[in-house]
Amino acid sequence: MKRVALSLVLSIVMAAMTAGCSAGSQRAVPEPFAFGVLGATCEPQRLAALRQAGVSIVELPVAWDRFEPRQGRVDGQYVAAVVAQLEQCRQAGIKVILSPGLHYPPAWVRGLPGGELRGSGGGVPRDSGAELIFSSEVRKAAHRYLSRLVLRLGVNQGLENIAAIRVGTNSSGELGYPGPDDGGNEREFWAFGDAPQKGTGLAEGVALSPMPGWVPGSAVWNGRAVTGRQVHEWWDWYAGSAVEAVVWQVKALRSLGYQGRVHVPVAGRGVLPADKAKAVAGHLDGRANPDGAQERGLDYLAQFAVLSMVPGVDVDFTGLDDVSAAAARSTVPRQDRCSPGDEETAVKDDVSSWSSQRYTSALARRTGLGLVGENPGPPDFPFTGGSSLSDSLAEQLRTAPGYAVDCGMTMFLFGFEENLFDDGEGGVTLDDYKEVIQQSN
Repeated sequence: MKRVALSLVLSIVMAAMTAGCSAGSQRAVPEPFAFGVLGATCEPQRLAALRQAGVSIVELPVAWDRFEPRQGRVDGQYVAAVVAQLEQCRQAGIKVILSPGLHYPPAWVRGLPGGELRGSGGGVPRDSGAELIFSSEVRKAAHRYLSRLVLRLGVNQGLENIAAIRVGTNSSGELGYPGPDDGGNEREFWAFGDAPQKGTGLAEGVALSPMPGWVPGSAVWNGRAVTGRQVHEWWDWYAGSAVEAVVWQVKALRSLGYQGRVHVPVAGRGVLPADKAKAVAGHLDGRANPDGAQERGLDYLAQFAVLSMVPGVDVDFTGLDDVSAAAARSTVPRQDRCSPGDEETAVKDDVSSWSSQRYTSALARRTGLGLVGENPGPPDFPFTGGSSLSDSLAEQLRTAPGYAVDCGMTMFLFGFEENLFDDGEGGVTLDDYKEVIQQSN
């Protein structure tokens, strides 16, 4: 890494840690600030190196399709390997954030009634996760899987090295629906299966569409003009159904005996309040929708308020130093960093020039949710949302940890472990990360 740039991020991190509070919320930052990695292998030699570098926590991914490749049949060999990974992390003194991998459903789950999301244009997402939002049968299967996972891994026994469990609804394991083009059609919304539209196989406690058959963008429903109030109610139902599925997962884990922290990964900034008003006025026809947040059902202002009512939930912002941060950094004045008073400004003023991390973390702090973060990862990876304007992985390491502290987060997770052990091919090494960690303490 370039030492001048590295020194800059170190000074930012040290200054924020010395101040002991978030610039945006003035809340004390717990000491020590936790550094971790995503996509851990829990391989003993790597764990030793990570521990020596100052990493104290790792995200361990589990895959539902490998755990239960056939309905009712658990792969004992795979389970034993995951149990061994947990034990290796425990012995190394490393805490684990467990990702159950509901977004990697087996093929048989997609074959269940309502097992696949359906788009407003008739599409099916190419890389859809489990249809946890509306399908009763999928939720039953997911609950059985979670119960086996919790039992087999001993998660319900209060394992000291399980720091959190991640939950989400889309194919990236984040809150929300698939992207607008994931089904091969243009601008699809994802609540058009028989369950949400007709009530057939609808999960218990989940609401039916308030306008069955209405497609966003249409000014008419059942032969009558659609009112702004009706569109607003439909949007609230659409976005609300996504966050309800997250709450359902948290409650399922609690009922199975897990009482620790739960992380909800979120990306981007969702629908901004000003854009929401314009979108509703246009019947959700595509206006005021710069990043597909409408089709993804992301209304963080409302959804975070729901999550704040569930004890033990932290928002995990997955895009520290994403492409929006690179753009906001170049504005005059720059709009990438969190600032005092952001919690109020975010819901009153024009924040369209803000970085996603600034806006989304302000909403999390506003609702009292815990807050952790991670960088997007290599911009050329297919699932990191990168573009030609994105910062390189080396730049992300130089910048993202400072953003995490600056925005009142209590943890930074670097994406990904593999990139720290690839002999610098991705532009970063474990020594680079070690220097950031050491200088922050």
